[in-house]
Amino acid sequence: MAIIEHPYKPRPWTMLLASAFFAGVAAVMAHAAMTNDRGLILNGIIRLSPQGATNFYWCIAGLGAAFVVVGLPLFVMGLTSKACIRLTATELSMPRSAFSRTTRVVSLAQIQGTDVHAVNGQRFLTVLLADGEVSIAQSMLPNAAAFEEICAALRTAGRAAA
Repeated sequence: MAIIEHPYKPRPWTMLLASAFFAGVAAVMAHAAMTNDRGLILNGIIRLSPQGATNFYWCIAGLGAAFVVVGLPLFVMGLTSKACIRLTATELSMPRSAFSRTTRVVSLAQIQGTDVHAVNGQRFLTVLLADGEVSIAQSMLPNAAAFEEICAALRTAGRAAA
């Protein structure tokens, strides 16, 4: 088997756009909270007083700001990270988690199976090991072809090890 190696990191421009969007949400909702003088009815079910509506707007503004606080470091990580997934004839090497700087190396003999699943349109490859599992997110790879290449190679490696 040839060595397969792909970068494994957040897409920086996606993170920047998401951060900009949530900064806008935070700004609009903070403005709404600062200038609010009315109550709020949500779907005709939840009725909030003017003070309750103001608190609700501040909560949404805070959530938007929290997403910015998370998104900007991910943008920087996407630009600067050297993390990669590397698959050789004998082992799989990848970051311990999606945002970890440390690497986990797994012998292909330890792989008991693989499973591809989707959650809200996001695809993940779960690699089942004797001592747990590791997950590879398609969104952290450069493209869908890289994800498919890794999936196919691990399936082949799993059949060869069995």
